[in-house]
Amino acid sequence: MNKTINIEKKINKVDPIFKSQVNKKNSQKSWGDGVLKSWIKKVPFFPAMDYFRRKVYDSQVFDSSVRSLASTLEEWPGALLIDITNRCNAKCVWCPNPDLTNVGAMDMNIYRKIISDYGTRGGVITFGTFGEPLMDKNIKERIEYLRLYPKIHKIEILTNGFFLNENIVPTIIKNGVGVDISLDELDKQTFENVKKMSFDIVRDNIVNFLDANSKAIKPVPVNIRIKTMKTVEETLEQELFKIITSYDCSVVLNSIDDNIISNWAGKLDKESFIKEYEISTNNKTQFTHKRFNQTNIAPCTQLWKWMVVYWDGSVVLCCADMFSQAIVGDLKSNSIVEVWNGPKMKGHRDQMIDRKRFDLPICQDCDIHLSWHNLNEYYDQNGSFRSDRKFIMG
Repeated sequence: MNKTINIEKKINKVDPIFKSQVNKKNSQKSWGDGVLKSWIKKVPFFPAMDYFRRKVYDSQVFDSSVRSLASTLEEWPGALLIDITNRCNAKCVWCPNPDLTNVGAMDMNIYRKIISDYGTRGGVITFGTFGEPLMDKNIKERIEYLRLYPKIHKIEILTNGFFLNENIVPTIIKNGVGVDISLDELDKQTFENVKKMSFDIVRDNIVNFLDANSKAIKPVPVNIRIKTMKTVEETLEQELFKIITSYDCSVVLNSIDDNIISNWAGKLDKESFIKEYEISTNNKTQFTHKRFNQTNIAPCTQLWKWMVVYWDGSVVLCCADMFSQAIVGDLKSNSIVEVWNGPKMKGHRDQMIDRKRFDLPICQDCDIHLSWHNLNEYYDQNGSFRSDRKFIMG
């Protein structure tokens, strides 16, 4: 538990106005650095400085600083990102998921085969990227099955919170599953307009989960993502934001602009979205982070960071491949090593190292692209997941 939780317990019978002031003071203290960084990034010269820093660092001159780690990760995926289902109850206006036609959930026999294989050497398991994993009727059984394999040392799940209720929370906490919540809007009307699901259900689920987790003998790590049409300053004053930040969890907060929304490897028409929702484009210059991602020819971190498994057992190139356009193998018939070290993956890695990213169709308009130097943020030089990171997703 963090300091705020301890303070709350001591003042439960004290004047509620004082309690609110304590929470606000702690919230402001913990958010001071984040807000300061946000303001710094808005200074006119900052994007240009960051652009040139990345341009230099992502050049071939510095490849030697990451090549050893990349070689280690080529032997075995440090993480398995499993899309156990690509169905989703939310219809977020910035997500192309509603356009999917090939939808389903992973067969349990295929799942057991994959996990039994991965469990021999282990690593990180993360559920969810293209759909809502808590919609899967077998989610409890899937989580519990992982405990048969001690070498799978970390489990996490990405969820929109709608099904994060009393039916699944005990299983999550008992099995030490880290929870990464894509919450986004904190205003009820805006939330329901852009996500097309009940704000009240999600709010209650998150608050109840945070409360249950705070009382657990061994709380699980929690991260909450907020990307909002509102300003950062408006969001800081939202009631739900104050409740969330009174608990021990990390929060990633961004106001939506052209540099926050991703184009899902060209599957989302960002220009139409920005126009329809009147999104700010004030920071859209040649130095914009997302624009640089679209032009950066450095090797992409995705080909070394993890193996992405689609719901049908096929392996796709990366976490931007929601429509399974770039299939590199099939775990129904092949082992993890056979796919991870197979000719397709090796060939694509070689293309990346040769700065031929744009020879890959799915990579030609991707603004999620990050260079392989970012691998150092997830793994140590031995290829082990860094102990100072809560989540590999993100």
